[in-house]
Amino acid sequence: MAAFKVPGLPEGSIIVDEIGLETGLLGPYRLRTMYQPIFRLSGNMLIPVGVEGFVQPWLDQEAMAPDAFLAGLAVERQGPAKSLCRALHIGNFHHVGMDDLQLHLNCDVGARGDREDAIAQMRFMAGLIVDADLMPDHVFCGFIARDVRDEDVPQRLLEALRDAGLMLAIDDFGPGHSVLDRIQRIGPDVVKVDGGWFRRIAGIDAATRLLAKLIGGLQRERVQVLIKGIETAEHLNVARTVGADLVQGFLLGRPVRAGIAIDPEPIDIARFFRDPGEVIVPLRERGGRGE
Repeated sequence: MAAFKVPGLPEGSIIVDEIGLETGLLGPYRLRTMYQPIFRLSGNMLIPVGVEGFVQPWLDQEAMAPDAFLAGLAVERQGPAKSLCRALHIGNFHHVGMDDLQLHLNCDVGARGDREDAIAQMRFMAGLIVDADLMPDHVFCGFIARDVRDEDVPQRLLEALRDAGLMLAIDDFGPGHSVLDRIQRIGPDVVKVDGGWFRRIAGIDAATRLLAKLIGGLQRERVQVLIKGIETAEHLNVARTVGADLVQGFLLGRPVRAGIAIDPEPIDIARFFRDPGEVIVPLRERGGRGE
């Protein structure tokens, strides 16, 4: 099996099997890529336009929660570990089996500290994207909304990503996050609404009216809005009503292992409803979430 080095980690931190699937090695952990589909709302259809990369850590042949995996690492190893995860998602992306798909990545660089190291991580990622023959304008780098401050995401890091032709996203956007300062500073191409918050307000008319106004304002600034955490047909209906551009969630597609092709066919939204006026919650198998 082939191997190559991720900065800040030992040789052999990525291994490649006989069919080209990449696995990460970090101490006792094995790290594997999962992809969850992202859809564009287009009339009464859902059009697959991208995937978000997640990591599934394994320890002693048992799957574990990504948050528990990261929390178990020393602070100085968290940044390189996240860089390793991004490298896996990029390296495995050609197994998705669809042309022109977007790849959405978590670009949190880890705990505060060496910002030069963070910029080096992003440049390493940009190099991998070129090596993998991916289109930079189809790769979206997401930063958590609560962390988008000068000290956490320095301007030079953002400039490095833009210079590489990559797209920017603000992730997990929800209550308490000032919109304008983050939009003006980051200049994101996509704002992703936090799924947990969206589900809490989806049945509250006043809250969804405010969300619709927020989405309209972002769209006037040419920012697309993705609503995450769509778990029921009712959630999907609300996302359509408030004007979301993109949607993602277990109702529409759970994360699948790298190597399993994403279905390229559009989905008729009517399949999620018993009839046009009645919402149902379809049975589904929940999948694990990752970093």
